[in-house]
Amino acid sequence: MQIHDLKPGIQSDGLFWTTAIPPAEVHVNFRQRVASLEATDVPITDFGTISNTLSGGSPTTPGTVSFTVVWQGVDERFTVWNDDPPTSGVSFAGEFIRTSAQMEWRATVGEVLLVSEVLATSSSTVAEIGREQNGSFFA
Repeated sequence: MQIHDLKPGIQSDGLFWTTAIPPAEVHVNFRQRVASLEATDVPITDFGTISNTLSGGSPTTPGTVSFTVVWQGVDERFTVWNDDPPTSGVSFAGEFIRTSAQMEWRATVGEVLLVSEVLATSSSTVAEIGREQNGSFFA
């Protein structure tokens, strides 16, 4: 049974599961094949379940989440190019690196503290970093 569904909320245009992270918290060095993302005390809402999230239901509980993600190494480099919107509905292009990643996080929701294991003990099955353009930013 799902008891937590942590989201930054639903925007007025319907966008959800997404929040802006200040550029100073994102570090990428393609030459050294590393990237990291850190965020501290990002405001989120615990909707309890995905159905409660999608229906805009209540009750909800405010909270914060903090995390660190580190990508390192190169398993594969690949390029994606799709400039045929009638087929896919969107133009999209990107250069990507398939790599490995580690993450640690913690969330505080009301009186509840949720904490992952430390960064050094985490692993990934699939991780990618890259540069992409889509929609009105597609050149």
